[in-house]
Amino acid sequence: MPPQLTSSTSETEGDAARLRLDLASTQNVLGFLTRYWRAYQEWRWRGPRLTLQDLNDRELMDIGLTRGEIDSIMPERAIDRLRDSATQLWGRGVI
Repeated sequence: MPPQLTSSTSETEGDAARLRLDLASTQNVLGFLTRYWRAYQEWRWRGPRLTLQDLNDRELMDIGLTRGEIDSIMPERAIDRLRDSATQLWGRGVI
């Protein structure tokens, strides 16, 4: 007589329960990390921020800037300068 294969339903249910527990704990950890990251980002941007516009002329002079140069070093202006220089190179046939 061939051996009979039996599977215990309690073992199968136990494996499924462990799998659900592992999945739930993974989701809990990911949820915690997501909440932590969002709280950190909110804290980071919530506080008062000092900008170059907030500095007086003496403080700007200490770091080697004038009030008129602030616009030229802002990121938006840097992108404009890159675009303008690329347009000039394109017009001369360099690109």
